[in-house]
Amino acid sequence: MSALSSTDGGRVGFGGLLLTGVVIVTIACALIGLALYLLPGNALQVPGNQPELRIVRESEFPVGASRVESWGNAVILVIRPEEDQYVALQGTSPDQGCILRWDEKSRRVVSPCRYLVYDLQGNVVSGLTRQPLRRYQVFVRQGVVFVVDPSVAERG
Repeated sequence: MSALSSTDGGRVGFGGLLLTGVVIVTIACALIGLALYLLPGNALQVPGNQPELRIVRESEFPVGASRVESWGNAVILVIRPEEDQYVALQGTSPDQGCILRWDEKSRRVVSPCRYLVYDLQGNVVSGLTRQPLRRYQVFVRQGVVFVVDPSVAERG
């Protein structure tokens, strides 16, 4: 008798292969589910597609300070001019894309590239442009500062 026709259990049948495949897929799904459960929530967010961006804890953001944050393709300048006031503006100059800075002493946003000056509302104070900065909404939840992009929030 040939080895191909033997039924001594040397070969695994279709049922055995099917059972092995189901067990492997079940284990893989369980591991993926566990990984998604254990990951922090913000690790699953895609920047630029979220209606809000976590900036920092209030305790780590002193009065008079500013932060430059990336949000997808956007750069945002977040400022804390007063104890209970936060401002978020477009973080690059509209004409050249230069990163803007907060000048605490003058309480103005300045562009070091073209000497443009903006107020806290994003309006042009001086310089050779008329294009204001885009504004973002800011809120504090459980001691954490967030920025909201209204256009993304409306889509979601």
